[in-house]
Amino acid sequence: MITSSASSFAIVLLLAQTAFAGEVNGTLSSRLDFYPDHADGTASEGRSAELKIDAFRDFDESRIVGEFIFRGDKKDSGRRIIEARQAYFRSPFAGFDVFFGNRQEFWGKAESKNVVDVINQSDAAANDGKSGKLGAPSISAERYLDIGDLQLWYIYSFREKTFNDSDAHPSSGVPVSSAEYARKDDKDADDFAARLSSFAGDWDLAGSIFYGTARDPILSVSSDGNALNPYYALQKSIGFEAQYTGNVTLLKWESLHGTQSSLIGAHDFVAAVAGIEYTYYGPFKTTWDIGLIGEIQHDDRPQAAANQFGVAGVRLVFNDIADSNILFLTSVDRKTDQSFVYLEASRRINDFTSVKLTSQFYNARTATSAFGQLSDDDAFNVKLNMFF
Repeated sequence: MITSSASSFAIVLLLAQTAFAGEVNGTLSSRLDFYPDHADGTASEGRSAELKIDAFRDFDESRIVGEFIFRGDKKDSGRRIIEARQAYFRSPFAGFDVFFGNRQEFWGKAESKNVVDVINQSDAAANDGKSGKLGAPSISAERYLDIGDLQLWYIYSFREKTFNDSDAHPSSGVPVSSAEYARKDDKDADDFAARLSSFAGDWDLAGSIFYGTARDPILSVSSDGNALNPYYALQKSIGFEAQYTGNVTLLKWESLHGTQSSLIGAHDFVAAVAGIEYTYYGPFKTTWDIGLIGEIQHDDRPQAAANQFGVAGVRLVFNDIADSNILFLTSVDRKTDQSFVYLEASRRINDFTSVKLTSQFYNARTATSAFGQLSDDDAFNVKLNMFF
């Protein structure tokens, strides 16, 4: 069996030998987190540093690519990681571009949640939104056809989701135990996926299939109540994506339909997000763009925080030389009376430095709801990035 560590190590060695003739860029980040409502015995603040190295080298029609993350955290061991998020070799073969190694790929159209994004595992402990992903140890191929872009994926090793320490944030307050798998080969079970994307007029369209281990585990409390037990189900699914791009309006749709195993048997599921984003360009005689976001989420899988969320938000882009922007999103589950608020703002300070501020707030009427268990995980954080 090919292992992710072996392939990554080989590519790291090759990068080390050839980087002087390619291109290498780095980002050094320092992050401070504050938890104003932290429970007794949990962290009141956090400090971490991260080094990211991006490199590539071309060999005629082939390319080798690396993206390496080194992250340390003063208190939370769950956030500490050394990760080859991307470490792959790309080369043309039989009309395809073939990729071998750790690779990241994003699928989806919606802003608040991407149910069709099934390739990469989430680096949840990073608490860094959509960008917090782990590399997928894989062999993949892409080809541009007359009808669109075809992708084929074989993922030969599964990556478990990362979790924060039980006294860190966000966390349920109890440790996460060793994972159980529906598939007998556990982490070594093979995953397969394919996607065809195309366009028709103002519409971007895509369809995908997936057979493999579900990326999000089903979490259950152990019999003694002292741990969370993650169970990774077998998932068979079909995904659909559509986006209409008008002058000022984006219409978005993505859905996932299939079956998923559980400890008591397989069941069918549907997960979908439908949304609209309307943008005002240059309001009040400014250079700003103001985008109004509205989405509805439905997800009947047990991993979901709720069956349905309504989402509203505002995106403010200043179109200035500092690339300043603000994103505000709020998600509300009216059935169980729980909500989540997220705010993000970023700005370049100069050519080699930027700053990003984020905050998140959980609210729930009942302590047993998904967000009720995160009642002490409200957070403010500031991240300083330095590029070299």
